[in-house]
Amino acid sequence: MILRFSSRFRFLTLLVLAIGLQSLSAAGRTRTIEPGGPPPEVSAKAVVIMDDATGDILFSKNPDLVVPPASLTKLVTLDVVYDELNAGRLSRSQIVTVDPRDCSPIIPIGSSIMYLRPGMPVSILDLMKGTAVVSGCDGAFALARAVSGSSEAFAKLMNADVESKGLTALHFVEPSGLSEKNLVTARQFAEFCRMYLHDHPESIAELHSLHYIDFPRPENATKDYVPKGKIIQYNRNNLVLDYPGCDGLKTGYIIESGFNLAATAERDGTRFIIVTLGGSGSSTSGGGSIRASDGAKLLDWSFANWKTETPTVPAIPTIRAWYGAASRVSLVPTSALAVTLPESEIAGLAVRAEIDRQTVAPVAKGQKLGEVIYTSGEKIVRRVDLVAASDDRRGNFLIFLRDAIERLFKSIFAPKSLA
Repeated sequence: MILRFSSRFRFLTLLVLAIGLQSLSAAGRTRTIEPGGPPPEVSAKAVVIMDDATGDILFSKNPDLVVPPASLTKLVTLDVVYDELNAGRLSRSQIVTVDPRDCSPIIPIGSSIMYLRPGMPVSILDLMKGTAVVSGCDGAFALARAVSGSSEAFAKLMNADVESKGLTALHFVEPSGLSEKNLVTARQFAEFCRMYLHDHPESIAELHSLHYIDFPRPENATKDYVPKGKIIQYNRNNLVLDYPGCDGLKTGYIIESGFNLAATAERDGTRFIIVTLGGSGSSTSGGGSIRASDGAKLLDWSFANWKTETPTVPAIPTIRAWYGAASRVSLVPTSALAVTLPESEIAGLAVRAEIDRQTVAPVAKGQKLGEVIYTSGEKIVRRVDLVAASDDRRGNFLIFLRDAIERLFKSIFAPKSLA
């Protein structure tokens, strides 16, 4: 499979192929908000700016254009690996013996690598760092083999992962991003990035915000290779190195896609996620510089025009569940109790909770029983559902009899208290 890619990479051309296929839209999963003024023009063919707190799309351009993600693919690889770690099937300290099939020169010339060598002992965490920080295709292949035995088998896990998240426009055939048959849209990849950050918040400090990795080290020596001195490899995402608040995520480039970026930055509790696909450039370095400059401009616009607020929400009471074994149900919000607004709307921000006073068992976990409503002036700017935190099954006969009698008395003496 890897050898198939190498023939393509020998062609010296800098033409970017515009992928004109339109995916099934994920419209309805997020709402689009129109700010006071548009963001700056950028070279990318597809752009999405997403608010991390709410998942709202603050700006988009061709968000459903299908484009090969290039090395943005590695974020999905890391998502699968984190799931394996959380399930206890891998550990960060676990040592992998690098397979010759996952090393240069089998990986195409010019590809990003972390300089693995056949037989090298490397921890899972070091492979993750090499994959995330220096975009090591060899690291991605080694992780895939450690998890599934092959890249082909690992790709099935990647597709199952994104399908479970409802991201139907994402498809992968291998873990590194070298193949043009990997496909994403800016809209759904931004959604993926938000889920990834919320599911694995440790990834920021552990991987994506690192300015460099020290690799290989003496403990990675083989019988044919011993590292000499300290070898520093810097993060390929220039925004992590230079842009205040940027702590991830990934860059990517192959001829078929152009220059791609998935970036996130946080300042004073406000975080944005930006995905740009199909950026232009006359050279690898030139296109990379344009990509970083465009990402910085989009982040500048986002921070200048939008702010996340977390006003105090009224206390959320438990709900009386008639005939239920637990009798009362606790409520939880389905997403963060925060709202991101244009600066001009923050002064008039207010929040209230509207909650059902009672319900009837059985109650299913996740059942909507209220909502938190954010307003600015007369306009509703956000709603967050409040749902049952757990199931409450029907109680036994004595509970049913007790509640029936209580409801009867309430209907007689306090009829307005009944729903």
